[in-house]
Amino acid sequence: MRRTSRLTFFALLILVTLLAFCVVLVREIETDFGKVDVRVVRFPGELGVELVGKLYVPKSATEESPRPAVLALHGFQNDKETMDAYAIELSRRGFVVLALDQYGHGSSGGRMGLVDDDPTLGGNAAYQYLKSLAYVDRANLGVMGHSMGAGTTLAVAEANPDHRALNPQCGSPGSPELNNVLLTQARFEEFLNFREQQPTTAELTTDPERLAALGVADEAEWDTTYGSFGNGSARRQTLIDTVHPGLTHSRKAVAEAVTWMNLALNDGQTGEDWIPAEKQIFMWKELLTLLALLAALGSLMPLTELLLERRRFAAVAGPLPDSLPDNRSYIAPARAWRKYAWLNNLIAGLTYPILIGLGGYLLASAIPGLSMIIANGVATWFLGNALIYLLIFTIWYRRNRRKRNVTLFNMGVSFHPERLVIDWRALGNTALMAALLLGWLYLLVFLSQHFLGIEFRFLWPFMRQFSLERFGYFWVYLPPALLFFLLNGGVFLFGQARQRQHQTGMETQLAWWLKSCLAALSGLAAVWAFQYLPFFLGYAPGFELIGLPLLSGMIPLLLFVYLPEFAVLLFFLTWFYRRTGKVYLGALVIASLAVWWMVAGTAM
Repeated sequence: MRRTSRLTFFALLILVTLLAFCVVLVREIETDFGKVDVRVVRFPGELGVELVGKLYVPKSATEESPRPAVLALHGFQNDKETMDAYAIELSRRGFVVLALDQYGHGSSGGRMGLVDDDPTLGGNAAYQYLKSLAYVDRANLGVMGHSMGAGTTLAVAEANPDHRALNPQCGSPGSPELNNVLLTQARFEEFLNFREQQPTTAELTTDPERLAALGVADEAEWDTTYGSFGNGSARRQTLIDTVHPGLTHSRKAVAEAVTWMNLALNDGQTGEDWIPAEKQIFMWKELLTLLALLAALGSLMPLTELLLERRRFAAVAGPLPDSLPDNRSYIAPARAWRKYAWLNNLIAGLTYPILIGLGGYLLASAIPGLSMIIANGVATWFLGNALIYLLIFTIWYRRNRRKRNVTLFNMGVSFHPERLVIDWRALGNTALMAALLLGWLYLLVFLSQHFLGIEFRFLWPFMRQFSLERFGYFWVYLPPALLFFLLNGGVFLFGQARQRQHQTGMETQLAWWLKSCLAALSGLAAVWAFQYLPFFLGYAPGFELIGLPLLSGMIPLLLFVYLPEFAVLLFFLTWFYRRTGKVYLGALVIASLAVWWMVAGTAM
């Protein structure tokens, strides 16, 4: 084995070792280093649909000494792992916790549309399952949930008046008849109905609807407890300095929930299992699963190098256009690059809220079976932007083919410097290499999730195993994503807006990546800023201020995920282009990752 091959293999080995270390340590944190038994459980829902949950059982919970239990329900587009902060911190303090994948999410079957038949989205079946466990104290059961899960929390509570504590998060407090309600409120709550139609949360302490729901007469101050735990009338609304999605992993929100459940289900007793509420370890899990995710992605680079050394894949990598000895290279002039970047961001930013919103619901209503509303919207945005760019590029290419010596080889499309030539054998091997790289990633995910129950993620479902049905959806949404990353993420970034190479490969990689982020993501960042900056300054969200509440809420909220996600994907897209001189391998791998992350566990 050559020295470069040995070094590449060693780099791969280091990344895999780092990944394994992270996963094993995450498992230790999740189980509180052996004090909590954590396992995946499956049971039938009320509608005959299989439900999947993650059950956290402290070793102190036995048939002889049953412990209080809490059902944790995630929000829209999330899964059971999103409630892991609460599950970890409650279980290590002696509570049995069941974090559920609700209908149409995660590994559970069904669709969100089943809410018409079961308003708890499987939550009631999970409550009954939790109640049936011999080591659970059936007289002391609580329910908590975030966003959509806040609504199903109330639905479970209404169906089960024997509950003793509730913690709806970013939702409604329900009715005064419910027992011991802690309402956790985000200060910058994006959803209008979760702040009683008020422009900000500042008015909620005196809002009549909120007061009526809490059963408080004059004013419900923040972080103040009213009523009595003994008769179930305890009420408290706590304000968390975060946005809607940030509430699931807020240290204050977790501490409030832990304290509330202890007061309501344990009479406030602090036995041998008790740990002060502010002493938390959950964020270490999130950071380590993020590191595992990045290590898994990073392993693609040395693995690609090793594959390219094989004779079969040698033709996949060609020279970069400006590395040729003659004068056939093209570099976008600085002024032209700024113009291209500005136009691309303008189109992306303007189309994002419209196509995400309209595409999501129109496809769901027009095509039977396409029930992934967010995936529908993103696929529509991918396709719309790709078609707009194809039109713009066609006009630009005709004008600049001779004026600026532009060829399709410069654009990373053709395999011949002078004319359009597609090497089908090389393309076939490119597709095979992409499949091997993705198969490698899926193997890592399978081993981690199957044997230790750990996903590669950060606050959000990313790399997890497919169900057969979700794998089918992957192929449905792949074509528009592939077209987008071939054109907007390939021809545009590395062809039309091509940058000059720098002195070293690392300098070139970083410069190209950062400028690609600027050219591709500034428009989406502007949408985020338009929505949130007025809100952070004390006004309503931006889209509400201009009278477009339908474009508020979920659509700009998704940018908390998509902006960093696309930034990471662009790093690898840049590397694949620089390594192969073509747009194909990067587009295949990155489009597949984007769709994988979009459909593997989110809402159907």
